[in-house]
Amino acid sequence: MTHYQKVLSENLKRIRKEKKLSQVVIAERSGVITSTYSRVESCQVSPNLSTLEKLAEAMEVPMAEFFREEQEVELTVLDKLESIDAMSEYNQNVVTILLDSIIEKDRVEKLQEVKMKNRLVELETIRNKK
Repeated sequence: MTHYQKVLSENLKRIRKEKKLSQVVIAERSGVITSTYSRVESCQVSPNLSTLEKLAEAMEVPMAEFFREEQEVELTVLDKLESIDAMSEYNQNVVTILLDSIIEKDRVEKLQEVKMKNRLVELETIRNKK
């Protein structure tokens, strides 16, 4: 498998999932046999230019999107969450601790914001009494 075959495979899968489409739907829209599309997406077959054009049209993306390098592609939050399942138990625990910490930090910040607003209201009330 060449580097670009791997990039193509990863991008086809990513785009399809982002658009919430099945392999069957992509195959039907593009006129490509479902098993052939599956083999393209899993790097078992290298598609020709005509097939790539059909797939791009079926997915409603520019064909260049198929060859964007990984570092250029921003993972969605859902993709990131799905990748946590594949982590070791230790790393899953680390992610859980980090998420809990961020959630608690956000809660404290919101609490502080409410307290500050209440203090400002109190100060304004005191000023108005004078």
